[in-house]
Amino acid sequence: MLRALLALAFLLLPSIARGEAPADGQRLILVTMDGTRWQEVFRGADKALAVDPKFTHPDWKETVEKAWNTGPAVMPFLHSLPTMGGVLHGNRDAGQCMRVTNPMWFSYPGYNELLTGRPDPAITTNDKIWNRNTTFLEWLNRRPGFTGNVRMYGTWDVFPYIINDKRSGVPVNAEDAGKLPTETRTMRMAQDALRTASGMRVLYVALGDTDEFAHEGDYAQYLSAMNRDDDFIAELWRMAQADPAWRGRTTLIVTTDHGRGAKPGAYWTEHGSAAGWKLAPQDYTIADPEGFIGSDAIWLAAIGPGVHAAPAGSACLTQSQIAASALTALGEDWRAFDAGAGAPLPFFK
Repeated sequence: MLRALLALAFLLLPSIARGEAPADGQRLILVTMDGTRWQEVFRGADKALAVDPKFTHPDWKETVEKAWNTGPAVMPFLHSLPTMGGVLHGNRDAGQCMRVTNPMWFSYPGYNELLTGRPDPAITTNDKIWNRNTTFLEWLNRRPGFTGNVRMYGTWDVFPYIINDKRSGVPVNAEDAGKLPTETRTMRMAQDALRTASGMRVLYVALGDTDEFAHEGDYAQYLSAMNRDDDFIAELWRMAQADPAWRGRTTLIVTTDHGRGAKPGAYWTEHGSAAGWKLAPQDYTIADPEGFIGSDAIWLAAIGPGVHAAPAGSACLTQSQIAASALTALGEDWRAFDAGAGAPLPFFK
């Protein structure tokens, strides 16, 4: 008997040394879509922007007006999640509320809040500064069964600094934003990782075309990027369900780092609070010292073994709750990561 146990232990040693996940370990796919407004996620194309030649090229007008005239038309997969036991939350027209708690309302502060579970008032720019805070990805990468099994792919070259890949040990493949088709390459690398990375348990994919096209004022391409991202997310989910190591053990979370301005006209192209505008007004193409109202509003979609519908009348949910939600979905104690982080969202148990 002892000899048999020793032989079994010997066989397991290589996988333990490689940090491979146990066969029954929970897994996570996190996808962020930079600067994607809740308005288009739930309402579809904005009628005024669809007919405005400053934002919608005439060649795209019919597609924007007719093909993408509802939220389900723009993002059919995300809208299918509630029918499969998942959630899609943040529709303010239906009384749902979700927001960032950081005071800036732009990317680095948003990703930090999302990944650490709390805002950092010292982060006031998108500059390439090594993040002093520990993300839940970094924390997981030091946990048994997760070490070496956490990966990140993105379309913004600031992500190595946000994740602090040198300190965290989390591999970050992030390319310079704006170099199309950067997002397509990122998608392919993420799919390849899901297909071939033995033992991987956490995959984070950060997509950026939505924010790029919005800042350019190209409304049709902004909607097209949303639609393309939805197809990609659907394919990731299909791949996970086709893989015995991921099927039935995977939680998918999709969200955004910030919203966009909600006033009529060109305000949809920008985002940021009054504090952010006053720090760097030269970064904006529209002067609005009051801040781009509405760009603190975000949304979230999720599906997985521990995801359920939120109770009616939920208070306004926050970006700071996402880190604890991801850890809960993975079967980890979020308080051991940071007891001061936002508590898990009510969709997670």
